Amino acid sequence: MRQKQRLFFFLFSLVSLIEILHISLGKEEWRMFTKPLIVPSLALTYYFSLDKKPDTKKDAILLALLFSWLGDILLQWDKYFVPGLICFLTAHIFYIAFFARTSSNQRSYFKLRPVMLIAVLAYLIELMHLLWPSLGEMKIPVLIYGITISTMLSAAIWQYQKLEDKTSLFMILGAAFFVTSDSILAINKFRNPFASAGIYIMTTYILAQLFIVLGAIKYRNETT
Repeated sequence: MRQKQRLFFFLFSLVSLIEILHISLGKEEWRMFTKPLIVPSLALTYYFSLDKKPDTKKDAILLALLFSWLGDILLQWDKYFVPGLICFLTAHIFYIAFFARTSSNQRSYFKLRPVMLIAVLAYLIELMHLLWPSLGEMKIPVLIYGITISTMLSAAIWQYQKLEDKTSLFMILGAAFFVTSDSILAINKFRNPFASAGIYIMTTYILAQLFIVLGAIKYRNETT
């Protein structure tokens, strides 16, 4: 690992652990300092891990992390839930764009992964069925978000046998953890709140961003 890469990855790991500790101890006020540092330290890890430095204004991963960071900040206040949701929806669109543009000579997803597509659709339908009665005026925003993140998961699954096995595995794990994190958040907020939800939400969220970034680093360095 390069020196700066190691430094920022250490910072990402440290801040992430402290964030989880704050949640477990109920120190919500201290999360104002740790949560906003998680994604920037991961973004810097990504940037300094690449053999060829990307255009920061056009790189889909950096743009996804930027909107994730904005979402992290906004979601610290309940009154900004919808703007935070929009930020994360935008982040997922950038992740979808990244997955869609990975090089391959294979056929379309629909021919390669019909069973996986059905499984993702089934999960989305079941989640919406569970949440729908308690969503109120949030029905349409949550449905749009659910469709978007399901598309992101499908696009990540498409990477299997399209890219090198370890690279695609990182991306699929990241997308799956993202769906898990957002599903727990939605269930906790709209359906059945439970005490340890915050720990599960942030742990799976941190792993989601980490694995997607690790997959992106491998892909970028293998194709440059």
